[in-house]
Amino acid sequence: MKRSYTSVAVLMGGGSSEREISLMTGRAVAGGLRDAGYAVAEVVAGTDDSFELPRGTEAVYVALHGTFGEDGGVQRVLDGMGIPYTGSRAESSRISFDKILTREKFKIFGVRVPEGWVLLSTDSTDFQISKFPNFPIVVKPPRQGSSVGITIAGNEEEFGRGLVEAAKYGDEILVEEFIPGREWTVPILGKRVLPVVEITPKGAGGWYDYTAKYKSGGTTRYTFPEDDPANAVVAGEVRRLALLAFDAVGARSVARVDFRIAPDGAPYALELNSVPGCSETSILPKSAAKAGIRFGEMCAMIMEEAE
Repeated sequence: MKRSYTSVAVLMGGGSSEREISLMTGRAVAGGLRDAGYAVAEVVAGTDDSFELPRGTEAVYVALHGTFGEDGGVQRVLDGMGIPYTGSRAESSRISFDKILTREKFKIFGVRVPEGWVLLSTDSTDFQISKFPNFPIVVKPPRQGSSVGITIAGNEEEFGRGLVEAAKYGDEILVEEFIPGREWTVPILGKRVLPVVEITPKGAGGWYDYTAKYKSGGTTRYTFPEDDPANAVVAGEVRRLALLAFDAVGARSVARVDFRIAPDGAPYALELNSVPGCSETSILPKSAAKAGIRFGEMCAMIMEEAE
């Protein structure tokens, strides 16, 4: 439901591993909302996730990435305050931030995911590598974003290092088969599927890791596969699956669903991001611009659905 707000707060920062990314998103969004005519307060949450909203705040644009911002934490706080906010509700956020729960929901809704295994970090040293069909394999903490803590292991030694890295972020580790092929992502605004974006990293180990996302110096390429008619069938299927994934976790207002496209054209969903980045390198604004939606207009569309 579209609502009319005048005085809003953009909440950014926080204590997660993605604090700096959140600040980039928040400052960009604040500028976009001002361009759209809003009175905007920039609120930077502390590293302990504490924050105070200015008196008269009518609604909050949640620009907090990572823990607290995407796992339902801040949503529960704002619910308790009776303040409308952008994006998904608390329970949906909790599910989508947890890659293990997300996989379960995706499978129930018929969205294909890579084969995966869940390990307790305390038991990871006893895990039998023979369970995997072959390398490479992906090792990730299930409750982090922006590719934090993820390793693509090409051998047993790298696998062991990946387990140690992932264990820094929690008691569970998600191990998935690596899907070779293309990296596609699908932003959703309202219930509208925006143009699919293909990501081609360069100089970052060949995959879209933290460096490729935020420190690539412009070397990561972003293209629109739907411009090529040869991609029409796969793109249509990916768009359908993105909406299914959106509904599977009960997402609201805005999200981005990430896929790997195997060489045979089969799409595999990796995750749903419930607070997509909006910095100058972010994918959501690129896709919106392709659809003819200006940055300020996009921010306003998200803000209008706060509730």
